Amino acid sequence: MSESREELQVRETNPAADDEETRKENWKKKIIENLSKVDQTKYKIFYPENEILVEGEFCIYKVPDKLRQVKVDAYRPRVVSVGPLHRDSVDNLAPMKQYKWFYMMSFFQQKVVQDPEDPKYRKCAEQQSRKCLEDCTEAIYGLDRVVRQCYTETIKYTEDELAEIMLLDGCFILELFLRFDRSLNYINSDQYKSDPCTESAWMIAALRHDLALLENQIPFFILELLYEAIKPYVIKCKLPKSVTSLALKFFQPLSLKQIKEETGSLEFKHLLDLLHKFYFLSIDDVSIDIDKESSPESECSGLLRKIKRKIKQTSCLDPDHDQSVEPASDTKWGLNHCASQLLESGVELKVGTSTEDNLLKITFKDGVITIPQVLIHDTTSSLFRNLIAYEQCSLGSTHGVTSYAFLMKSLIRSSEDIKLLRRKKIIKHNRIGDKQYLTEFKNILDEVVVVKDDFCFGKLCEQVNEYRNSWYNWFRLQVLLRVQFQRQKRILCTTYFSTTWKVISFMAAVALLLLTSLQTYYTIHPRH
Repeated sequence: MSESREELQVRETNPAADDEETRKENWKKKIIENLSKVDQTKYKIFYPENEILVEGEFCIYKVPDKLRQVKVDAYRPRVVSVGPLHRDSVDNLAPMKQYKWFYMMSFFQQKVVQDPEDPKYRKCAEQQSRKCLEDCTEAIYGLDRVVRQCYTETIKYTEDELAEIMLLDGCFILELFLRFDRSLNYINSDQYKSDPCTESAWMIAALRHDLALLENQIPFFILELLYEAIKPYVIKCKLPKSVTSLALKFFQPLSLKQIKEETGSLEFKHLLDLLHKFYFLSIDDVSIDIDKESSPESECSGLLRKIKRKIKQTSCLDPDHDQSVEPASDTKWGLNHCASQLLESGVELKVGTSTEDNLLKITFKDGVITIPQVLIHDTTSSLFRNLIAYEQCSLGSTHGVTSYAFLMKSLIRSSEDIKLLRRKKIIKHNRIGDKQYLTEFKNILDEVVVVKDDFCFGKLCEQVNEYRNSWYNWFRLQVLLRVQFQRQKRILCTTYFSTTWKVISFMAAVALLLLTSLQTYYTIHPRH
């Protein structure tokens, strides 16, 4: 349709209107072009009906810069890169590539039934290795879209390159776990001596550190698929039913919780998520302050609130953003008094002895705080930092590890508190001194952004603070008298019985006091 005479006159008299219309049309085209580039397969889209249109879930994140700046080494691999994020970023990881290929070759070369002296043995072994390789590649090839959904960062590698990364790193991890568990007799003693990974204590510690990094992960289902593919070919030893128990045996334990085969029934996203759920599971058993929805109709609104909360937390990590939510402090998240102050005021501390309890199973009853024993190793600080970063980035997290860290930090404020918890066997150190512990865990919660309602021990802290302020409680009076008696006894022993000369001096003083008393008595009451 031709333009009217009035519109033409307006355009002739006002050329700026034509330019504005052109810019508007160009802007619309640009918006449509950008929308067409959005990869919808990477995101879950939630609607009010709680309908998931596209499958996919982020679980491997990039650590926020503010957390990384607190301690860079805690999030950076030392010897080996796993997954695509650090594959070509650090030069010192290059020497480990040859060992990863060697481990993958060993992973495929399983023993055959024939006698090694048989001439057909070598040919049969080669055929079996090739068949094992084909089964493993068939198990994971074609999962490119699903694998990319697990990473928040855009993967620059092609489909074949990413599949090679998953195959190489997955085989390396499984071969490492199998070699490390010597009770399986997966390899003979000569192979152990020639293996630099399993024979070196420093290398094992570095590998534990690297495999528990948030950015150094591959999806857990890759390990499960490869493990199921290799099972029929392993005849030299009896493998565990699941890869979960095999993986947990590799990492140093954080608590006394026993490793069971039933753990394999749970779903894990990666190795760090495995440690997170194993040691900090059953969070419903803890008094959580998060609002729980009572009806199925309100599930979507609760989910939307979590999304808004996570967006709010993410914005607080932006250095250019006006932070409306301040990082939590010990006064908001934690106890008002440290361990030694609580004990002196009549609150007893006790170690949990159950091998079934997770680290969040902290209870308070009759003036006694029961805390499961935590085992501190050289890599514990890095592990806690990555677990906290995982909770900071994860949308559905309930901040269990973060809550635990805040609670323990409020209990431990000096070396006296560490000595008290070690004496109570709540903390068990492994070649780590009290000063080093305070140094490692001093700034572990710096730049951590949390919401007040996400603190898992809010009710427990309220109960402890209320109990400490009460003066009429009989249990508190008993504990207070016992603590004061033990304190005076400790002061007496430190003052008069710490050295041999002090003991001799004390005994001489007592003898002199007795003789003086006898002399005084007989002076007043002379013998007839």
